[in-house]
Amino acid sequence: MKTLKSIMMGLALLLVCNITKAAGLNHKNADKEDAVDTYMNAVVHGKLAGVDDIIADGVQFNMIRGGRVNTLNKEQLIGSLKAGENTEQDCKCAKSVIQDSDDVKVTKVEMKYNDFTRVDVITTQKVGNGWKITRVDTSFK
Repeated sequence: MKTLKSIMMGLALLLVCNITKAAGLNHKNADKEDAVDTYMNAVVHGKLAGVDDIIADGVQFNMIRGGRVNTLNKEQLIGSLKAGENTEQDCKCAKSVIQDSDDVKVTKVEMKYNDFTRVDVITTQKVGNGWKITRVDTSFK
């Protein structure tokens, strides 16, 4: 049952990413789902359209690797995403909501590869008329 759930969540994420791409969203006023989906489209599919608009200027991106925490700012994060532009990841994705309120949403995304799983905990906050990613905590298991 867990496998079926994960597959369905992965398919839903792919569908949303494709719909988002086709709809030509105004990323500057993205809603909370659009912000996460745009980020995941960049990470999983290498499609960077709108990613600069949905990442807050003061974003904190933390990646735990080998007991070390690497922290990136917006410029470094965008640079990292550009390095993987148009690269399709061979993984299955599952997304779940940890917290959802009027001003903050925390989403957990698991990207399952053959030998490991990448887990991104993504915090989006309402900024002006839209939503922006303000924090991403990435770990591997």
